[in-house]
Amino acid sequence: MKEDIIVQKGYPFPMGVSLCQSGVNVAVAVESLPTNECGILLYDIKKHSVKIPFPAFCRIGNIFAACLKIDITKFRYYQFYCDDKIFMDPYAKAVDGRNTWGRLKTENKPLKALLPNADAFDWGGDKYPETDFADTILYGLHVRGFTRHASSGVSKEKRGTFEGVEEKIPYLKSLGITAVECMPIYEFDEIILNPAYEATEEKNRLYREQGVEDKTAIDNWQYRINYWGFADRGNYFFAPKASYSAYHDPVRSLKRLIRSLHREGIEMIMQIYFPIKCDPCYIQRVIHYWVTEFHVDGFHLIGMKIPRSLLALDPLLARTKLIMEEPDGVRIYGEGRKSPDFRNLASYRDDFRCDARKFLKGDEDMLRSITEHMRRNSRQEAVIHHITDYRGFTLLDLVSYDQKHNEANGENNRDGSEYNYSWNCGVEGVSRKKGISMMRLSQRKNAMAFLMLSQGVPFLQAGDEFGRTTGGNNNPYCQDNETNWLIWRPDQWGRQLEDYTKKLIAFRKSHPILHRKDPLQLMDSISCGYPDLSYHGQSAWYAQMENYNRHVGILYCGLYESLPQGKTDDFVYLAINMHWIDHDFALPSLPEGYQWYQICDTKQVGEEDNLGGFVSEGKLLDTLLKEKEQAKAEKKPAAKQAADTGKSVHVRPRSLIVLVGRYSPKASAIKSKKAKSKTGIAQSEVKKP
Repeated sequence: MKEDIIVQKGYPFPMGVSLCQSGVNVAVAVESLPTNECGILLYDIKKHSVKIPFPAFCRIGNIFAACLKIDITKFRYYQFYCDDKIFMDPYAKAVDGRNTWGRLKTENKPLKALLPNADAFDWGGDKYPETDFADTILYGLHVRGFTRHASSGVSKEKRGTFEGVEEKIPYLKSLGITAVECMPIYEFDEIILNPAYEATEEKNRLYREQGVEDKTAIDNWQYRINYWGFADRGNYFFAPKASYSAYHDPVRSLKRLIRSLHREGIEMIMQIYFPIKCDPCYIQRVIHYWVTEFHVDGFHLIGMKIPRSLLALDPLLARTKLIMEEPDGVRIYGEGRKSPDFRNLASYRDDFRCDARKFLKGDEDMLRSITEHMRRNSRQEAVIHHITDYRGFTLLDLVSYDQKHNEANGENNRDGSEYNYSWNCGVEGVSRKKGISMMRLSQRKNAMAFLMLSQGVPFLQAGDEFGRTTGGNNNPYCQDNETNWLIWRPDQWGRQLEDYTKKLIAFRKSHPILHRKDPLQLMDSISCGYPDLSYHGQSAWYAQMENYNRHVGILYCGLYESLPQGKTDDFVYLAINMHWIDHDFALPSLPEGYQWYQICDTKQVGEEDNLGGFVSEGKLLDTLLKEKEQAKAEKKPAAKQAADTGKSVHVRPRSLIVLVGRYSPKASAIKSKKAKSKTGIAQSEVKKP
């Protein structure tokens, strides 16, 4: 068989093994030149090998590039060798040996790379959605944990796979998601060897059910599962994870998923952790491959040596989302370069996360920080806002635990962060007290509002919208069980939160003033009589920003943004009260013909006509005030009236109310009629938005 293979000089790029007209092109880099020879090992379906050395004329620098004229149908796997060392291709497009999740490798079963398949995938006219960051709603998920549990409703054979995520696309669409951000979906080694690991019999049972082969390792508990997928070695960044495919074809499975997402206008964002040993050129090639071969829309890049400028100025990636901790867009585009037409850089930091948590639980001196975060925006780079992600407490645990509970990880609760900035609402852990449950629901609604009603791009961790919990474990990196799997059976509070979240996302999308492409100026730049953003308190136009205060009114002026129909947007007023006592907010006057409507009150729970306290169209504030006045006339004196409108809104402790100032032709006609009755002259023209 070896005699049938002709070796010619090949091309150094692309690296790895790729199809060419006469067979396969092979390009492999070696750290140092071989003493004897360097070559490729080809294996047939029965894994019988053929050793093919590369001639000296195939070397360019430290790269051996050869064109092998072979019958591709006779071979299936390959490895490289250099002298006596056999090694895997770092550019392998598919890997054999990790087809089953959680199964230990042994020395008798080394990994092999799969030769590329000649069958082309039919993308069916697929198009990148290219959703602007300003219009993006991010949803972070783990492919295995998203549908692994039976409650997901996914077909049994598809649970925990790319196909399982594909079955849940209708849910993502109904929620209002525009992009899914997946934790590592490239090939990583989920086995962590660790002789000190302490485990319970329950974990023993789970691992046995997953088919772990090495009984000695089980008995001695010398391993744990790297559930998250971040690893310093054992990664193959060009290969989709084999165990995430229901039909043992990860390349086709992932392409089908991305194609289906795109058909619904949903983007695919990949999280990739690059260890410090990865050089910038390799990182760029990885990104190029996923964009061109898999139609991936963006990347959340994690690591110490991310080549920010190289990627930001790469014309191939000009419309690919690049999320990093510090993209430094101001410097990249501030050196005499024009800001990009498509803003593709985004900053992902923990400052909003920490300050929003502190503000949520009522810490002192947080008003200036949270208001600055909520308006933060930049033309050079978008800002990703998150309160939870895969690290730390889930949203439910954030309002249910004061302390971490990581005992199940086998590290005596020493792992995980000590800084959770959480509040358990009075009881540590699960509580059946209705008052505690209602408080926790209200707090989660408040947190969702911080995300969705800020200028930054909201990031929602999967399951937080209906009450996912890890039981207080704030570092469940090794938990491949119901601790991490989504349980799709929310309780009554979770169902209310899910409905509220859907309506809140829809509200954000329908009001462009809440997600502008350009920064807010806090000034009347269009001479309409209102600044684009202003702050208020007990008196309109006077914010109470003292360090001891925990309440603020925020007014977004919709006259600065247009709706698709050509009309201007509504005014949006947020009355936020994270204090443990009631506060009144004076409402600023609106332009003629506008009226205030109450959209949301996060203290409202379980009303049949207002599930979760959110009304899409809103209720006229005048009507609400009259109803409250009649109901409380004998119990409580009327609230202090605002100086300029005679209206104020009463906000209960640890809650927020959302109002919209909307143009009403009926209200405008009534005012015009009143003006005519007083002056005898009707207004000739009513200013309309």
